[in-house]
Amino acid sequence: MSDATPLTSPWKLTPEAFSKFLRSLDPDRSTAGERYEVIRSKLIRFFEWRDCPHPDEHADETINRVIRKIDQGEELQDPSTYVYGVARMLLLEIHKERERERNALQEVSLSSQSVPDPEEESRAHCLQRCLDALPVENRQLIIQYYQGEGQTKIENRKQLAERLSLPLNALRIRALRLREKLEGCVKGCLERG
Repeated sequence: MSDATPLTSPWKLTPEAFSKFLRSLDPDRSTAGERYEVIRSKLIRFFEWRDCPHPDEHADETINRVIRKIDQGEELQDPSTYVYGVARMLLLEIHKERERERNALQEVSLSSQSVPDPEEESRAHCLQRCLDALPVENRQLIIQYYQGEGQTKIENRKQLAERLSLPLNALRIRALRLREKLEGCVKGCLERG
């Protein structure tokens, strides 16, 4: 199932796309609406039971991915069950993202507990050089992506995704790629001395 990887072209939920989804659930709009509510409630519980940070947002993202498939012309035999396969793929993405964030926090924690490293100043200098070498749009994105703590960081990321007209997952992937690019640049800078 290719739903684990976000599609590269920006896609927005439209009333027409949502109507197509409802029609795929049931020709009667009232019955379709009831089925939609049942699916969404079950998805929220699915993500709650798996200790996901924002179950309602993950449920909406799952449904949006299925709506996108239908909107792009894919014929689904039973969208009400297909949606759970998409939810499982999204759950894998969420766990991978949380693991990356945990690793990053551990790295930061370890580096802040250690005795100041004489290379730290060089590292900061290289990071600044690498940030300056990025296009302005990418530099602003990576800086804004990591601003704040806790709920503030989450809200900042939501606003950034909205401003860029990107789904949150696409924003995470873009930030991850930029971070990897920066890490490579800093490593190269440090090796060159």
